[in-house]
Amino acid sequence: MSMLLIGLSLICAINVQAFDPFSISAALSAIDYSTMKKYTFCKFKECCQEPYLISEVNSLKKELTENLYGQHIVVDTLVNAIGSHLRNQESSRKPLVMSFHGPAGTGKNYVSDFIVGALYSKGFESKFVHKFNAFDEQIINLRLHHSIKDAIYQCPNSLFIFDEVEKMPEGIFDSLVSLLDSHAFYKQHDFTKAIFIFLSNSGGAEISQKLKSLVEKGQWRDNTKLPDFERIVEMSAYNMIGGMHRARIIEAHVIDHFIPFLPLESRHVEMCIKKEFLKYCRANPSSEAVSSLLKAIMTLDDTGMFSNNGCKRISKKVEAYCYNH
Repeated sequence: MSMLLIGLSLICAINVQAFDPFSISAALSAIDYSTMKKYTFCKFKECCQEPYLISEVNSLKKELTENLYGQHIVVDTLVNAIGSHLRNQESSRKPLVMSFHGPAGTGKNYVSDFIVGALYSKGFESKFVHKFNAFDEQIINLRLHHSIKDAIYQCPNSLFIFDEVEKMPEGIFDSLVSLLDSHAFYKQHDFTKAIFIFLSNSGGAEISQKLKSLVEKGQWRDNTKLPDFERIVEMSAYNMIGGMHRARIIEAHVIDHFIPFLPLESRHVEMCIKKEFLKYCRANPSSEAVSSLLKAIMTLDDTGMFSNNGCKRISKKVEAYCYNH
């Protein structure tokens, strides 16, 4: 029986002879509004509540650990940041704001896909997930502030992803400072439950040089920590021409985490090749196949240690190889 029928039954159960408006009010208050909505209106349309909003943080950690190569800092930082944000939403004073930086092909968009899947049952089809790039109308017409307020009005638990920030106009994010800061309320809009993610290739060269320096000094890659890179990433984003250049959101310190995506080594690229090989060839690749594909895909960056393009070109290369073998 639907919650609506249960509610009507409660009302009808009251003795009509002894009609008492307070009794009816008490009966109705016994029905949790969000629960009743879940079984009525939200059965047919996506709502800003369960089962459309989910919190699969453990699944997110598992997916990242199994599918993301060479990014231990990303996995640790993301799981802790998102997990704590979701757990403390009722007492939080600001939205969660993260900025992903690193060379192309290291997994920035890939990771954002997993985040969406862990938070929204409809994934990118959810109307509460908003992804912007430099060519979106809201960016071109400088209406980002209004678009975000409208989205938050519909669902405070919205997710906003800004891709290729370095290609966006300078100053585009300045109007968002008050929305991302502590006590982020604007009239009937509550921004504290939202998550904002910025994706950028800026800082890639600086991250690579820093990692090379640490490795040459004898530090293991997997022992590097977020503080080894975070300040470098922040400064490179601030100084690079584009959406973050001299940005007030950096000056006002409203970005909670600058997350570095480390450049990939040949061993990581090989892991990507093997994963795609299983997908397209439906078999484990031979060492000869991996070597051949690695030569076709990987070029070294300026450090001479890391891949210049990460795993970015692998999918189609492997797909073509499997078609001919």
